[in-house]
Amino acid sequence: MSAELQKELSRRLGPRARFGEPMSRHTTWGVGGPAWCLARVHNPEEAAWLVRVCGQAGRSFKPLGRGSNLLVGDAGYPGVMIRLGGALGGMTTGPGGLQCGGGAFLPGVVRLAARLGLAGLEWAAGIPASLGGAVATNAGAHGEDMAQLTAQVTLLDPAGQVQEVPGQSLPAGYRFRRLPAGSLVLGVRLALSPAAPRQVERRRQALLALRRARQPLAARTAGSVFKNPPGDYAGRLIEAAGLKGLAVGDAVVSRTHANFIENRGRATAADVLALINTVTLKVMDSFSVRLEPEIEMVGIA
Repeated sequence: MSAELQKELSRRLGPRARFGEPMSRHTTWGVGGPAWCLARVHNPEEAAWLVRVCGQAGRSFKPLGRGSNLLVGDAGYPGVMIRLGGALGGMTTGPGGLQCGGGAFLPGVVRLAARLGLAGLEWAAGIPASLGGAVATNAGAHGEDMAQLTAQVTLLDPAGQVQEVPGQSLPAGYRFRRLPAGSLVLGVRLALSPAAPRQVERRRQALLALRRARQPLAARTAGSVFKNPPGDYAGRLIEAAGLKGLAVGDAVVSRTHANFIENRGRATAADVLALINTVTLKVMDSFSVRLEPEIEMVGIA
């Protein structure tokens, strides 16, 4: 069945279906073993076909986004990583707001909104995610999040059916969005507020500068590793426990912001996971607070 599926994917997608592709090349951490297949789809029809044939073959699949907020194990992922490109990575404007594909690069969406004088998304400047991934995880910062801005979501279910869903119908919370099981975010309509472009751009630049000053944006990280516990900050607890600079192999707790783990060269997923577990235990020992990972883990035993 695997050989038949491989032939089918190669026939339909050509070089956009890459087998045995190391995920270290496609994650912001720069770690992770090979996926059985990394497939790039360019429109809803291709995406629907892909999830249907994967389902028929009994092969798992998941959206890759931009590879941030993700830890893929060293053994890799035995399914199909789906990357949205083409029209599914595009951005358009209309009377209903800003319409973007789920694969659109979030910082690019933020820049476009500022250029058009559409306010509300400036807090996301510098977050290296896809828009679909940001919506699915309800990314946020500075007291704002995606749920506040998501007017409508185009979802693809595991049966290959596309549906338009009002954003308010999808329950959301801190770093949480409840989507139908196994669904992919193909598109998003954002509800933003008209404002003077210079004003929006000024706020975008200010928040981006703040992020650059506080976070190790030049390093290989996956973004914040842990969720903030109620009434506190994960980074503060990790720093107070004396863990800045703690390393396992080439994975190290950032000295710029303690809630980031940097790959300073040749870190493996095992190094990163061991460091996550060590930080969790030490913070628990020091403050009786159990930190909860914010990142998604795939192929981790």
